[in-house]
Amino acid sequence: MVNTTEFMPLALPVDRATLVRLQGRACIVCGDAEGPLLAVGHVETTSGDGAVLPWAVVACAEHRGSAS
Repeated sequence: MVNTTEFMPLALPVDRATLVRLQGRACIVCGDAEGPLLAVGHVETTSGDGAVLPWAVVACAEHRGSAS
């Protein structure tokens, strides 16, 4: 799977706020979890052993254009 957002791959472990964003429970840009969240694509992280892990991410309506 290929990154479909402008974000660079992240190395795991990540902080709790980033994990919530990667899990699609908050906007990938601002972290808002209240409003409607829209699918904007995928980002990738790498684990300590080099495995690539794809994540389906979402964005709030305000940031939908800046995350895709």
